[in-house]
Amino acid sequence: MYKRLSLSILCVLAFFISCTSTKSVSNSNTTPKLENSLLWKITGNGIEEASYLYGTIHLTCDYVFTDKLKKAFDETDQLALELDMSDPKLQNDMMKYIFLEDGKTIKSLLNKEDYDTLATFFKKQVGMDMSLFNTMKPLAITSALTSKIASCENGTAYETEFIKVATAQKEKVIGLETVEDQMKAFDNIPYEEQLKSLVKMAKEGSEKTQEGFAEMTKYYNAEDLEGLLEITSDQGLVTDYQEDLVDQRNRNWIPLIVKMTKEKPTFIGVGALHLPGKQGVINLLREQGFTVEAVY
Repeated sequence: MYKRLSLSILCVLAFFISCTSTKSVSNSNTTPKLENSLLWKITGNGIEEASYLYGTIHLTCDYVFTDKLKKAFDETDQLALELDMSDPKLQNDMMKYIFLEDGKTIKSLLNKEDYDTLATFFKKQVGMDMSLFNTMKPLAITSALTSKIASCENGTAYETEFIKVATAQKEKVIGLETVEDQMKAFDNIPYEEQLKSLVKMAKEGSEKTQEGFAEMTKYYNAEDLEGLLEITSDQGLVTDYQEDLVDQRNRNWIPLIVKMTKEKPTFIGVGALHLPGKQGVINLLREQGFTVEAVY
């Protein structure tokens, strides 16, 4: 069970934002509007060969390895992802950070009514007793739920498919951060707040979550980063925790991206919501002096 759980968490880190707040905020992006593309070419600022930046979705039913993706992989010599998912120690590392501390349990963090509501919903959707997750952080419950509610029979993650390509081409895989880094970002969201949103999901039913996922997927498949950012803002996905979950992580990645692209041409794949906006990776790289252009 733990092996499957850790893999599921890695596939829904971006989708987890939808369960962190019921608040909706306006899009404060004041940067120039981005063209519709998930793939971006990085040149200039002293690098000899182009690198590429791609906005991934961590859970998809519509994965296609397009011609432009193939070309970008052929022109690069290493793969950088949020995490090095090819690391055999990754699952064990995940399990180090998945459990609640200080004797807390899911049951102790909820009143009886809310716990029963969530447990009943969880059992119906996942087919497992939530007591098995009682000592785990809410992220584990979110992972199990979203992988069932928002997935399909042949669902996959772009990161998983990219690693297959990198392995076939005998390329090195690099992680922009560690499991500990990611889990610390999520731990900045109070567990009670995470659980409040999960209870809300349980009360509303799976249909609303499925509708939200379908809406996000529509914009993603259209390669419309601006539309994706807008719809996630409307759904409350850009929350009070935007700084911890997205912006600060983006800023942390920039020095690493600068270094690796100057060493050798690199294919960089990060969640699509990390690309647009003033604090998005595209704008931050442009501020460093790179030319970042859409690839059609």
